[in-house]
Amino acid sequence: MLNFALALYGMHLASWLSMFPAEPTRAEVQLLDDDDQPTLIFHRPPASLTGLAVPAAAPAPAIAAPTRRSTSRLIGLSAAAGMSLAAVLGALVSMQLGAAGFDLRAGSVLQPAAAAAAVLRTTGMAAPIEVKAAPAAPVKAKAEAAAPAVALEDRADATLDRSAVIPIPDGIITIPASFSSADGAYDLVVHFHGVNDVVQAGFERAGLNAVVMIINMGISSAAYETRFSIRSYLPVLLAKTQAALEARGLRDARLRRVALSAFSAGYGAVRGLLNQPGFADKVDAVLLLDGIHTGYMPLDHSLDMERLKPFGRFAELAATGKKLMSITHSEITPVGDYAGTHESTDALLKLAGAQRAPGAGADAQAVYELSGTASEAKPRFVPLSEAHKGAFHVRGYAGTQKPDHVRHLTRMAETALPDLVRHWSDTPAR
Repeated sequence: MLNFALALYGMHLASWLSMFPAEPTRAEVQLLDDDDQPTLIFHRPPASLTGLAVPAAAPAPAIAAPTRRSTSRLIGLSAAAGMSLAAVLGALVSMQLGAAGFDLRAGSVLQPAAAAAAVLRTTGMAAPIEVKAAPAAPVKAKAEAAAPAVALEDRADATLDRSAVIPIPDGIITIPASFSSADGAYDLVVHFHGVNDVVQAGFERAGLNAVVMIINMGISSAAYETRFSIRSYLPVLLAKTQAALEARGLRDARLRRVALSAFSAGYGAVRGLLNQPGFADKVDAVLLLDGIHTGYMPLDHSLDMERLKPFGRFAELAATGKKLMSITHSEITPVGDYAGTHESTDALLKLAGAQRAPGAGADAQAVYELSGTASEAKPRFVPLSEAHKGAFHVRGYAGTQKPDHVRHLTRMAETALPDLVRHWSDTPAR
């Protein structure tokens, strides 16, 4: 029935088709701007619609009443528009019929529409997929390159609880967001002296991949040195760290590297630990934030180098790249008969064979005075000098007042901690 209707309609239109020159049918797919859906555009003058009619051998019907040429043209154009719409609808219907398994073999009346639908399905659909695939390839490659070697659920830290600090005697253990461990191995920084929240914030900003222990024992360096000169004290804390990480869900937890960090009076603990035979070999890095002092000899007022010897040995190792040592210091002259951090650091530079150079000027994240106009604002944390040899780094900053001293703690993420981040990122664990 459908075949007969189409044939009759084609016979009715045959009379006006001869008015137009023949032109081959062509269809193209065009992607509109900001549109990822293909648009099928048919370029077919009316004569090209003969491909949708029955064979030319069918007799053309006689027209009973004469029709004016203008009227005939109008009828022809209307019919052409109708047939164009029918072709598009036929293409869409053919797609559905083809998908449903209907027979669209050559010779079927629906075959021309099926051919148009095939253009839409192959050329039209393939084009946007190909266009999108090209820019998406680098993203996929990048994602594959960044894919972890261990599946997320198989990582040792998959169930690690970082939600709260872990209390220990005289301090806390904190797990920064930047810490990760696929196999359970972890690095540990033991920091001495400083408000817990401030120290935590510094390590978070620095993005160090390590667990952090923070110890506070008052304002006297002697208290730190006395306690941590006891050989069994730190091993007990390390065992507590191990047990705490296991309890928090770090599977197969095991200590890898240790760094010692100290602000101000905390340097006493570092001295006590480095002075223990054999323990200094296990320490991979030392950070001193405006916290290294020594006394004067009574006869000539020279520096007491015996007090500096543990630091001197470590500085020499760092200068050869075997360890990391990073020091920041101010220009404060202590109240009392002992050397300030600048003078004490100069002695280590001499031992390590490193030379100072002028600082690069105000650092990029300087804290500025809030009084006065913007044009009068001056940076309050200005580097004056620096020295680098191997993995031994020294940075001297201006300032002779208490706030200048405290900034060495609050700015640790921008001064000494990046040295440790680079050192542990570039140096394989031994």
